[in-house]
Amino acid sequence: MEDIFFFLSKFIWEIVQPLTLIGFGLILGYIFKGFRAGKFLLALSLFVFFICGFLPVGEVSLRYLEDAYEPPKVLPENLDGIIVLGGSISVPMSYSREQVQLNENAERITEMIKLSKIFPHTKIVFSGGDWGVQDPSHKESKLLNNLLNNLNFDTSRILIEDQSRNTYENYLYSYRKFHPQAGEKWLLITSAFHMPRAVAVFSSNGWDVIPYPAGYLTSNGDFSYFSLDVLGNYYKLHVAVKEFVGIIAYTLTERIKSYDSPSEQPDV
Repeated sequence: MEDIFFFLSKFIWEIVQPLTLIGFGLILGYIFKGFRAGKFLLALSLFVFFICGFLPVGEVSLRYLEDAYEPPKVLPENLDGIIVLGGSISVPMSYSREQVQLNENAERITEMIKLSKIFPHTKIVFSGGDWGVQDPSHKESKLLNNLLNNLNFDTSRILIEDQSRNTYENYLYSYRKFHPQAGEKWLLITSAFHMPRAVAVFSSNGWDVIPYPAGYLTSNGDFSYFSLDVLGNYYKLHVAVKEFVGIIAYTLTERIKSYDSPSEQPDV
């Protein structure tokens, strides 16, 4: 089931991402512009393109996600574990260029390194493995190990879960491998925009975590109500919509359980 969900989610997202939908609308509207429905679709697609491209639709949507959780002002004592979600290394590009290529989520790693010094005796779990690339040996965890070795970081402290391909599998395979116990204090590190989905997955399935957002794509100050940075606006909208779609899909498939649903621990 997880394989089917993984490939379906990738396929569906390629279709429903904002610019793709707008592009389909423009093409279909132009083809059928001789009909009233075609003219309406063309006008609607142009309207949505300009609204999302020049107004802060993406900024507002992304801020809503990123402001859902704040970094803890006081870190807990006697921390049992730190779990870091993958997604900060571009796996295909790294293997193609034979050099570790970090992406916009690199703060997940830098904050992990910082926290490792604050909690020198706390176990650290890195969850990130198979990105669905053709060569199954190309795993993010191997690239992380190379990066940390180059930085003279003690990689023996890092416990690896290298099978997961998405957020739910981060939870599932990490739970099966490391067996967190009720009452333990685990810090969850992932990007701020991704934290709402990640916390919902872990917590609703019985693994209580303390959110530690690492890395933001929006500022904490005022924003412009009009911008000519169309690509930047659409990038933020793209990230936000992907998260909202992910939350909806996870909820519908009960990877995020509702509050009135009993949480069942995965088979170990």
